[in-house]
Amino acid sequence: MNNDKTNLNNNEHTESFTSGSQNMNTSKKNPVLEFVLNVADTAKYIWEQYLEWIIDVSWGKLFLASLLTLIAGGLLCVQSLATWLVIGSLLLKCFIGKEDQQIVNQAIQQTEDKKPDEES
Repeated sequence: MNNDKTNLNNNEHTESFTSGSQNMNTSKKNPVLEFVLNVADTAKYIWEQYLEWIIDVSWGKLFLASLLTLIAGGLLCVQSLATWLVIGSLLLKCFIGKEDQQIVNQAIQQTEDKKPDEES
């Protein structure tokens, strides 16, 4: 009789523990993971807009923006970051032209088409 009570109490404790952990996993989402995913989506959006701007802007405007970036970087004491940003922009402009814009747009559309499938 005493063993039956002990087993009954252990089973109740195990069931309540299991149901509590199941409720915790199903009712709450991981806020850190959501934050990281939001940051990744934002970075992707910024990169795509930057790339489109580099493709569309003329060389003269790019050189002017590069000069202003170097000046602002020097004033803010981030010369190395500004230098790498300018070098990267110039390299992107050299190697990606308007004819490559269609390829970039197709790649963007493919990633957007795959995104709803991943969420399902």
